[in-house]
Amino acid sequence: MSELDEKDRAIIRLLQTDARMPASEIAEKIGMPENTVRFRIKRLVERGVIRGFVAIVDPRRIGLNVSAAFMIKLDPSHREEAIGELKNWDEILNIYQFSGEYDLIAVAFARDLASLQNLIDRVKRVGGVREVNVLVTTRVIKSQPTYILE
Repeated sequence: MSELDEKDRAIIRLLQTDARMPASEIAEKIGMPENTVRFRIKRLVERGVIRGFVAIVDPRRIGLNVSAAFMIKLDPSHREEAIGELKNWDEILNIYQFSGEYDLIAVAFARDLASLQNLIDRVKRVGGVREVNVLVTTRVIKSQPTYILE
């Protein structure tokens, strides 16, 4: 994949602040024709640089009052099957594969502690999961869904 130029970076920066910003406004802000902005956005999507356009929601405002990190050890011979199942669960928003003691860290949200316990039990029953250590969030210090572009 080729590098992003400064115009692409400017478009991404603006869309990260407001994904509903019209191409005409982006064009005005960065000094580029609107059709060119539309073309560049389409190209960024096609290349997978922009994966989608979403509303950023406060989980607690929609009733997801509990979040937790699941530190998971997997049986290497069933790793991909376990990952394939977990990545499709709505409660799990992020999964990261790591080197070290744990193979995966999955970040999940639940309505309450009973729902979280149900989710823990489900994760433990996934084929290929050997061990699960759950860390319940006590305070969110930073949650930033945007990236710095240099």
